Amino acid sequence: MPNVPTLFTALSMGSLAMDPRVYGPQTNAVVLKYGDVVELTINNFSTLLHPFHRHGGTFQITEYGPAGSSTPAPESFQNITVQKSKGSPMRRDTISLTEFSYVKVVFQATAAVNFFHCHNSIHSAMGMDMVFIEGPDVLQKTLQIPNAMYEMCHKQGIPTIGNAAGNIGFDFTGLPNVPTIVKQTGDNQ
Repeated sequence: MPNVPTLFTALSMGSLAMDPRVYGPQTNAVVLKYGDVVELTINNFSTLLHPFHRHGGTFQITEYGPAGSSTPAPESFQNITVQKSKGSPMRRDTISLTEFSYVKVVFQATAAVNFFHCHNSIHSAMGMDMVFIEGPDVLQKTLQIPNAMYEMCHKQGIPTIGNAAGNIGFDFTGLPNVPTIVKQTGDNQ
């Protein structure tokens, strides 16, 4: 988790806000230009349901079908066919990605910081999440954070200026380390 909330980094880093590195490795940051049209293909090669959610924005489902994988799906999932949206698909902020399937979603970047993640908490903790920093240059010109928000952060010791570590440029001194596997046991050594 970054020391500085991602929105504050986007607002305080000037032109560097367009560089995903300033948000730190923990955010899985994707920086988009204002107005960019983004298409994501999300694959599910497992037997688990993955409810993906986009905070602060919506997307449209343009296509879904069976996930292509070198591992064949169980027989009960092999009759899924590709479905393509016609016209103007409904907007939503959550999609439940079923077993052995994929979905294509489309959205247009606004001026915002939006979190996109799997709602299975353990999956989010394992990195199945990302932050879209949309039009940070536009955000810097248009968004005014209320003073009460700055005061709330300062009372909690949360910095509100700088990169993910609260520093200038690409100095990440003081940023917590990204979780790594220290020791693995079992058959897959």
